[in-house]
Amino acid sequence: MRKNITFHLYLFLFVIMNGVQSFAQSNYKVQSYKYTDGLPSDNILSIDKKDGFLYVGTQRGLSLFDGYRFLNQKFLTEPISSLFLKNNVQYLSSGSRGICSLSNFYNQPKVITKVNFNDDNTNNDHYDNLFIDGKKRIWCSDQNNLKFFSSNRNKNWKIDESGNLSENKLRFFQVDNEVWVATPKGIFVWNEKLKTLQKHSNPVLAKNAFVSGFSVSENEIFLSSFSGEIFLFEPQKGKISLLKSIQNLPLYLVKSFSGNDNFLLIYNKNEIYKYDKKLNKSELIFSSKNEINTVFYDKETRIIWAGTNRGLQKIISNEESIENIHFSRKDNQTITTITEDKNHNLWMTNNTSEIYCLKTDKNIEVFHSVSPKTVFTNVFIDDKIFISASDGVYIIQNHQIKKVISLPFPVKKIIKDYKNQLWVLSSKNGIKVFDSNTFKENKNAIQNSESYWKTNTSNDISVAKDGTIWLASWMPKDYGISFFDEKQHLFKEINSLKSFKNESKFITDYYNRITLTKNQNILFSGYGGWNLVSPKGEILRSFFTSEYKIANDHIEGIAEDSLGNIWFACAEGLYQYNFATDKAIRIFQLDGLENNDLTFGFYKFNDNRIAVAVDSGIQILNLDKIVKTQLINELKLTSVKKDNVEIPVTSNEFNFDYNFTELDFNFSALSFSDNEKIVYRYRFSDEKKWNYLGTTPKLSLIKLPPSNYEIIIEAGDNLGNWQQKQLKINLKINPPFYLRFWFIGMMILLLIFVGYLIFRYLLNQEKEKSKLKQTIKDVEMQILRSQMNPHFLFNSLNSINSFIVQQKSKEASTYLTTFSKLMRNILDNSRHETINLEKEIETLKMYLKLETARLDHCFDYQIIIDKDIDTEFVQIPPLIIQPFVENAIWHGLVNKKENGFLKIEVSEIQESMLNIKITDNGIGREASALLKKEQIKHKSYGIEITRQRIEILNPKNQILITDLDDGNGNKGTLVELNIMYYD
Repeated sequence: MRKNITFHLYLFLFVIMNGVQSFAQSNYKVQSYKYTDGLPSDNILSIDKKDGFLYVGTQRGLSLFDGYRFLNQKFLTEPISSLFLKNNVQYLSSGSRGICSLSNFYNQPKVITKVNFNDDNTNNDHYDNLFIDGKKRIWCSDQNNLKFFSSNRNKNWKIDESGNLSENKLRFFQVDNEVWVATPKGIFVWNEKLKTLQKHSNPVLAKNAFVSGFSVSENEIFLSSFSGEIFLFEPQKGKISLLKSIQNLPLYLVKSFSGNDNFLLIYNKNEIYKYDKKLNKSELIFSSKNEINTVFYDKETRIIWAGTNRGLQKIISNEESIENIHFSRKDNQTITTITEDKNHNLWMTNNTSEIYCLKTDKNIEVFHSVSPKTVFTNVFIDDKIFISASDGVYIIQNHQIKKVISLPFPVKKIIKDYKNQLWVLSSKNGIKVFDSNTFKENKNAIQNSESYWKTNTSNDISVAKDGTIWLASWMPKDYGISFFDEKQHLFKEINSLKSFKNESKFITDYYNRITLTKNQNILFSGYGGWNLVSPKGEILRSFFTSEYKIANDHIEGIAEDSLGNIWFACAEGLYQYNFATDKAIRIFQLDGLENNDLTFGFYKFNDNRIAVAVDSGIQILNLDKIVKTQLINELKLTSVKKDNVEIPVTSNEFNFDYNFTELDFNFSALSFSDNEKIVYRYRFSDEKKWNYLGTTPKLSLIKLPPSNYEIIIEAGDNLGNWQQKQLKINLKINPPFYLRFWFIGMMILLLIFVGYLIFRYLLNQEKEKSKLKQTIKDVEMQILRSQMNPHFLFNSLNSINSFIVQQKSKEASTYLTTFSKLMRNILDNSRHETINLEKEIETLKMYLKLETARLDHCFDYQIIIDKDIDTEFVQIPPLIIQPFVENAIWHGLVNKKENGFLKIEVSEIQESMLNIKITDNGIGREASALLKKEQIKHKSYGIEITRQRIEILNPKNQILITDLDDGNGNKGTLVELNIMYYD
C-alpha cells in the first residue's frame, strides 16, 4: 500500500513517529461483563444504543443492557454482526435471517432481506457493516460486493474478486449528503446523479487501502488505514496529510470524543486511543490481550464500550474531575504534606530525607538532605522555602538545602507571624520562636510551663488574619483548642473563656489540623468530627461524625470551598458538608479516588480544587466537577416479571388479573456509571413518604389487592442529588369476577329485583291482612250496631208503654211520632261506618226529646258545639254519644229529687281529634252504685258496647270519667270522649 503514497507522506511519517505517551496509572476505569453476568456469549460483535439502553450483538444473539442486567432477545439467538440505529428503529445483520429491523426489543424481528444458503452465490450468505443513509437506503457488504437495498430498487458493485471482503471491517460513513465507503480497494463514493458507486476522484484515496473514515466538517475528513495511520483529507484543497501512525495494525475511527471535536476515539485490534487533533497526540486509554471487535462511544454518558472476543468492556474516564499525578518516592512512602508556592509549584514531603517539587509542567524535582538520617516533615513558604525536619529548620536556596536552625527534637510545622517571627512547633517540646531573618530565638515569647507541653501533644499551629496564633492539640486533661494571649504570653484553652459556654460543643479532646475560612473563622478537625470557631474563641458549629453517619471518625485535612461548604478527609474517603442542606456526602474510590485513606497529605488551592495524597502520588480533585451528578435525567422500566415469568414491556401501563403472587419491576437510571453511586426510592401516588430501595433498581410487590395503582420511582446519586425525571407505572390489578363491578352490579340488580318481589309479596300480604282486619272490624261494628239497635228499641218502647198505661194518648202519639223519626235515623245511620257530626247531634236531640217527655221533664239539657267545627264535614261513628247521655239520665238525673241538668260540649283539642264532654249534676256514681242493688230493672248495655267500638276504631280514642263534687252536697259526673274524626 505504502509505495502508492507520495514521498512527502513518508517523510512526514518519519518525523512525527514517536512512542505513545503513557502513565503508570490511567485516568480510565474499566469494568468487564461476560457470559456469567448474563450475556448470551463472550464474543461481542456489535454495539449500539436505543432509547437509553445498550444493544449488544453477540455470537449467540442480541442482548439489551440497562447498566444492571442483560435481557436476551428471545427470537434472535444467532450471530448479530452489525447494528445500526436509524429513526429509532434498530437495524441488524443476523447470521441466519439476514437484514432485520426491530422497533421494540420484545418484538419478533422483521426480515428485510433474507440470507440464502441454498444457492451457489456466497454473497447471499451474509450482510455485514450496515449503514443507513438519509434516503433510508440500507448499505452493506458481502464477500465481493458493496450494495444497498431500498424500497424501490437494490444495487450491488463487485469491488473484490478474492472473496475476502467480508473478512475486513470496512466502514460506510456520510460526508454531507454523500455516502463514502472505506475499503481495502480505496475510497468509494455514491454519485447521486449517476446513481452509481465510484472510486474517489483523488488518486491517493482511490488507490490505497482504508478501513474507516469520519467527517468532522465538509473540509475536514479523517481517514484511517490498515497500517495504523491517520490521515486528514481536505476536499476543498484536494490535500491529504498523514497525521499519525500508531501501530502496523488496522486502525478504526469511532467518532468525536467527549463532545469535543478536537478529539477522536480510535482503536485497533488490542488498543483504544484518545487522539488530540489539535496537538496531534494520542493517548492510550485501554489495552487488552483480547481482540477488540467493535468500539462504541456514548456521548450522553461519556462512556466507551469495547466489544472483545472475551466480553464487553466499560471504560469510564475520571479525567475531568480528578487529575492523577503519579511519581516515584523514596521507600514508596505516602506524601504527608502538600503546599504551593507563588509560582503554583507544589512542594511535598513524605517523612523521608527527600522533598518533592511538582512543577507546573508536571515534572518532578527531588531535593535530598545532606544527611540520610534527616527526615523532612513539612514545608512552609513565605519569602523563603522553610523545611521542618527531624533535627531543626532548613531552607532551600539556589536549589540547595541549607540548615538554619538546629534543634534537639523533631519539628512538626513552621508558621510566620505578623512580627516577622517564625513559630516552630514540636509535638512534645513546646513552641520555639525565632527571628525569620537572623534565626535568633526569642526565649521570652511564650511563658507556658514545660509540664504544659509534656502533658499535651501539639499537632498543628496557624496564624489568623487578625494575627492570633491558634494551636490544635491532644489534651488528655482538657480540650485541644488553644489561642495565644499576647498580653500574658500564654497559650489558653478556649473553654477557659467565661464569655462563651463551649464545654458541651467540643467534639473531642484530640484535634489534628487547623484551617482558616474566608470570613476569618477557624476550622479544627479532630477525632470524632470538627469545630468551627470564631476569631474570639466561640464555637459556632460542632460536627459530630456519629450524627452524620461518617464511615470513619479520624478527621485530618479540612478546608472550606468557594460556596462555603466544608470538605474534610478521613480514613474512609473525602466528605463535603453542606450548611444549606445539613448533609454530608462522601467521595471515595467509586468516584475515582485511588484509595479511601486520605489521612495524609491534604492541600486546598485558592481555586476550587483540593490535592490529596494517595498510594502512588497525589490526586487533584476539581470540587465543582466531582460533585456533579452522573445522572442523565433518565429513568426507564427495563423488564417486568410476574411470578418469575417475563412480561414484554411496551409501555408503563399494566393490566393484570388478581391470580398472581409476586410482581417484579426492574428499572434503571441508564447512566451506566458505578451501580453503588445510584440509589432509588418509590412511593404510591396516594402516599407522601418515600420507601428507599438502596442501590438495587428493583421493586417487588407481593400479593397486591385488586385496585388501580400509580407507582412513582425516583433515582438519586451518592451525593444526595435526586433527578427531576420520575418513572411512573400505572398498574391495574383486576379482581376476581365476583368482585368486579359488572358482577357486583348484576348482583345488586338481582338483589333489588328479589327484594322487590319480596316487598310486593309482603305488601300484598299486608294488604290482605288489612282487608281481613277491616272485615273483622266491620263485622264487629255491625255486631255492635246490631246490639245497639235493640237496646234503643227496648228503652223507647218502655217509654211508649208508660204513656199508654197512664192513658196519655196525646203524649203517646207525639212520642210515637218522634220515636219513629228517631228509628228512621238510627236505621239510616246504621248502614254507615261513620256519619257527620250534624246527623249525630240531630239523632241525639231526638233521643233527649223523647227522654225528657218520658221522664216528665225532670231535667234540662244543653248542647254546645264549638263554632270552629264544621259539623257537616266532621265524620264520627254513629251513636257514639247517646249511650253516655243515656247513662247520665238513668243513673244520675232520674234519681235526683229536684230537676237535673245535662250539658253536652263538643270541641276540637288537637288536629283530627274531638273532645266531647257530657256533664250531669245527678246523684253521682257512688250513690248510683248503691241504688243499683235495688233498681235492677234498668240495665244499660250502651256504655260497654261504645267502649269496645271506640277501641276498635282507633287506639288513640279515650274515655275519661270524672266524679264531680263542689263541696256543698252537689254531685255529678263528667264523661269525656276523645275521638279521632275524619274529614
